[in-house]
Amino acid sequence: MDTLPTYTLLYDSACRICTAQARAVLRYDSDQRIALLALGSPAARALYPQIAPEDAQRWMHIVGVDGRIWRGAEAVRLALLLLPLGRVLGALLYLPGSMRLACQLYDWFAHNRYRFGGYTTASCDGDACAIHLGWSTHGNTEGHKS
Repeated sequence: MDTLPTYTLLYDSACRICTAQARAVLRYDSDQRIALLALGSPAARALYPQIAPEDAQRWMHIVGVDGRIWRGAEAVRLALLLLPLGRVLGALLYLPGSMRLACQLYDWFAHNRYRFGGYTTASCDGDACAIHLGWSTHGNTEGHKS
């Protein structure tokens, strides 16, 4: 049997919800097509320098073997399509208008993820979580674009 291509899912390891969802992806990935990598890790920065730190903090990313990058709701749709039990739901996200709504929901949830599920304090040293928690970043409160 040929080996299927592997995709790398970059997730926010400071976010408890994100970490739990990443673990769930691995649990349901019976085809072993998705590898996980914490987006703030030195390995992620070294392997994917084309992903700006601000973008990495704002959206989940999936990187394909060919270097193509999906982010946000598009990454969620791809992850669902790669999971045997998620393929039907992923396919539904191709219905007209569904991605428009999915993008809006994803962006809202991603912006509020630390409020819903909390965060690991060790991962929020410095200003790492400031954009999502509304903390002042050295006097600058303009951290988030709505």
